[in-house]
Amino acid sequence: MSQAPAQQAVVALDGVTKSFELGRSTIGALQGVSMRALSGQMTALVGPSGSGKTTILNLVGALDHPSAGSVTVAGQDLNALGSDELADFRNRTVGFVFQNFNLIPVLTTLENVMLPTQIGRSEESEQVLVERACQLLDRVGLAAQMNQPVNRLSGGQMQRVSVARALMNQPKVILADEPTANLDHATSGKVLELLRALCAEEDAAVLVATHDPAVLPYCRTIIRMKDGIIVGTEDTRA
Repeated sequence: MSQAPAQQAVVALDGVTKSFELGRSTIGALQGVSMRALSGQMTALVGPSGSGKTTILNLVGALDHPSAGSVTVAGQDLNALGSDELADFRNRTVGFVFQNFNLIPVLTTLENVMLPTQIGRSEESEQVLVERACQLLDRVGLAAQMNQPVNRLSGGQMQRVSVARALMNQPKVILADEPTANLDHATSGKVLELLRALCAEEDAAVLVATHDPAVLPYCRTIIRMKDGIIVGTEDTRA
């Protein structure tokens, strides 16, 4: 009997160190971190403030660069890319879901979802892009609100818009920084279930930085961090 193909490590950090200069002091944010995040799965980064969770998201999203070690995302060594290539990488390969949604309040729901296609170059026609945005809004349950200004939506609806926007360019990786922090428990569960389902459908790796223990049951892998190092990794089979 043939075996199913192994899922790919879309994100790979190998021996990553990140330091920041603060006056005459050097702050070590990450110390020799190695980890993987697989396609079609959610991976949680858990730990207290200052443990290095957001630093990892910034490195994977090409918003910062390591002091030492390598960060490889979707087969690309980010250390080898120039500034223009990194900007293109961020737009095409990575989707972002933020704690505070980061939507443009004067734009409609549909226009917010389509923003990633306006920022970068797209080879698709406008009609194809609009159709994809409409399909995503339907998938997150907001088709009826597509022409509403986004500032008329509830917090949970805004976060669902940000999930749809993150998926618009069919990224290989979605980075979610405290995505449930501004949501109540019931709404958090709906958003997390949606994010997990969409990540499997789109075959994307989702990396979530969180303090919220309610996020963990939705994640296949839990990486526990403290003081810039990984202190434990759990495979939950979620």
